[in-house]
Amino acid sequence: MTGTSLVENHLEAIANENPDLHFAFEQPRTKSELIELLHKIRDEALSDKLYPMLHLECHGCPDGLGVASGELVEWDELREIFIEINQACRLNFVVVLAACNGAHLIKVSTKMDRAPFWAIIGPENEITAGEAQKDFTAFYNSFFQNLDGDTAINALNGGVGRQDRKYHFLSAQGLFARAYLKYYKSHCIGKGRRERIEDLVTEAMKNPDVKRKGITWARNKIKAGLAAEDEHFEKLKKRYFFCDIFPENVSRFPTSRDEIIEKSKP
Repeated sequence: MTGTSLVENHLEAIANENPDLHFAFEQPRTKSELIELLHKIRDEALSDKLYPMLHLECHGCPDGLGVASGELVEWDELREIFIEINQACRLNFVVVLAACNGAHLIKVSTKMDRAPFWAIIGPENEITAGEAQKDFTAFYNSFFQNLDGDTAINALNGGVGRQDRKYHFLSAQGLFARAYLKYYKSHCIGKGRRERIEDLVTEAMKNPDVKRKGITWARNKIKAGLAAEDEHFEKLKKRYFFCDIFPENVSRFPTSRDEIIEKSKP
């Protein structure tokens, strides 16, 4: 097994050399065992003030992760418990995903809700067991020797250029920007904005008080509300980065709406 070899031949030695590193190797065979283990990580992160790095090595498919029992843990289920872990460690949770189709977890992580991790590292395409063992051995050896994320990601990818990399590092900040840009293009400009207004007007007209004031009044009020998009953006950002719970995250994640939109322009 690739994970067992990685642990026995490399990670155990690294843990022995780093006494501050809390290390555990688990092999949950069923869906319930995996979920129970993730709850345990959440509780320990909260009680012991730990910043966990979770390495998951298993079969992945477009719908989720497979466990030894043949059960499927859907990506959305993982996302929900990951949000709990991330909150427990004040948005410092790192997920290392050595599984095929790990990009699908990234897709469900671009919802405008709480961030499920500070960063995720993993492949967007299929990888073999041999590749996983070789590449992640290089990653962990580099990371714990240099404590430099960029150097470790470079080692994980065998030093190839950014365009040809098998594995990617994606931060919560980058995923939030991706999610907001998608929302902006589909709801805040052009046809999407017009359709959004009419949908909101239709919904508002179900209210008797609004209906008495008329459709023009309702449409003007909705347009005025949508004009305050900067305020809406700040509310989304505050929730995504847990700033309402951890005020220190305001300075950690200074992303602005204008910056996200400007970077998307050709």
